[in-house]
This record gives sequence, structure tokens and C-alpha cells, in this order.
Amino acid sequence: MASIWDKLISYYRRGNTTTRLIMLTVGVFLMVRIVFGLMGLFHADVKGWMDWLLVPPSLLEVLSRPWTLFTYLFVHYNPMHLLMNMVWLYMFGLFFQRWFSSHQLLAHYILGGVAGALLFVLGSQFLPSSGSTLSQAPLIGASASVMALAVAVAVFRPNEPVSLFLFGTIRLKYLALIMIGLDVLGFNPESEGALLAHMGGALYGLTVGLTSRRGINLVGWFDRLVYRLSFKKKGPKMKVTYKRSKKETTNRTVDVDQVYRNRKRQEETQLDTILDKVKQSGYDSLSKEEKKQLFEMSNQTNH
Repeated sequence: MASIWDKLISYYRRGNTTTRLIMLTVGVFLMVRIVFGLMGLFHADVKGWMDWLLVPPSLLEVLSRPWTLFTYLFVHYNPMHLLMNMVWLYMFGLFFQRWFSSHQLLAHYILGGVAGALLFVLGSQFLPSSGSTLSQAPLIGASASVMALAVAVAVFRPNEPVSLFLFGTIRLKYLALIMIGLDVLGFNPESEGALLAHMGGALYGLTVGLTSRRGINLVGWFDRLVYRLSFKKKGPKMKVTYKRSKKETTNRTVDVDQVYRNRKRQEETQLDTILDKVKQSGYDSLSKEEKKQLFEMSNQTNH
């Protein structure tokens, strides 16, 4: 069991933001089902426990439990609901990371979910409902967040080709329209609140896509925050020192000082390039070789 757990932790650490979100969401799903089963055995109040994680339709209740605007998007109970959301997340998440940083993916995923939750709450307050579902049922699942990513990449790169098994090649904008169409066709009074949340995520994704096409990063503050937390200093202020080998100090036929200076200048240039890339796109944008170089140069400063 320990070996399986270690492998999962290793895979999580090596994975990109999309796979990490999927693993986290599936883990929460399993935890929820286990807790439901245990509480059912003891006839405990399952609904009261879930209410602390899901977005309530009442504005006053949301104000008393504001964390639910974030926690609900990681919670699923229906396996099919989870499966569909994770398939869409995997597909559109990987597309999103082609053109945006991993930090932007995480920020837009969360904010897209918050946008969907807010529209859900506002709709439950001001729109007439055809039944009692909209006024009572809480919001659950990552659909609004996934919709935000889907619409964002479809607006940003609408004509990007996508190869689908059994369906051939389709443009990204049509794939997003199919996703929205399935939502609309599946509408019924019981899913009225969920549809509002999905549309809130879609509107947020539309905003992200349009602003990104103009070169505007709506979550640039998040990139800067992560960068400062990671390096604690703004800009490439890392100092790198070197030790000469015995061969350099004993070989009199070579200008050792010049070789040393050239090597130092070359490595400092490489370091500046890597730090600039981290500053603009985040640490996860580095290649495996660049991460290794940064790690080695960082160690040199500690000796």
C-alpha cells in the first residue's frame, strides 16, 4: 500500500497542473464517497456535512460560508458527472497550457468556478424558478471551471485543429460549441441552477479569451505573487561563485584566468535567461534541463 501511495505522490509531483487538478478532484470524490458510506452506517446527517463544502443558493448563506465558492468545484458525488468533467478538463487543460502558463491555468480554473457560483447565487435570488430546485439545491462540481477553460481557449485559438477518436479532426471553436450545446440540450427544471453556473463560467472564459488576444493577462498579479513566493526576490539577483580545479591552477600553458572568466560569463548569461523565463512564464515553463541547471547553480551559492 505504501508503494502505491508513494507512486501516486511521485506522479502528482511530476505531473502538470492539469493532471494535478484531476488527481486532486478524484481524490476528493473518493473521500466524499467513503465518508458518505461511513456516515450512512451510523445514520449521521450527511446533508449537513456536505453543506459546508457546496455553494448554497441563498446569498446570506454564501456570505456566512464564503469558502464554498472555492471548495464546491472540487466536490462530486455522481461518478458520471466526475468522469465527464475530468475528460473535458484533461482535453481543454492541455490545450490551455499550450499558450498559457500553469499559474494562469490554476487561477482561471478557480476564478471561472467562482464566476459560475456567483451567477448561480444571483439567479436563485432574482430569476423566477419553474420549481423549487433552484431555490433549494446547492451547487456541486467543476463544470463551470471546465467551461471557463474551454471557452477561453476556443476564443483565443478558434481555428486550432483537434483530432478526435472516431470523429476525425475538428476545430477548437466547434468543440467548445458542442460542449455548450450539450449543456443547453440537457436542460431541465432540475438543472436550471447548474446551467446558470455553466454560463457564468462560459462568460468568464469569453472574457479571458478576448483579453488574451489583445495581450492582456487578467491574472498577471497571480504570476507575480507565485514568483515572489518562489524566489523571495524580484529579478535575477542570485549570486553564483565558482571554485577552480587543481588542473586550472597548475596548467601554466593556458590562460587560466581568461578561461575562468569566459566560463563564468557564459553560466551567468544562462542563469539570467532562465530567471527571465521564470519571471514571465513561471517555474513550470522551464524544461527539465533548465530546472536542473537552476538547481545546480542555486546549490553553488550555498557552498
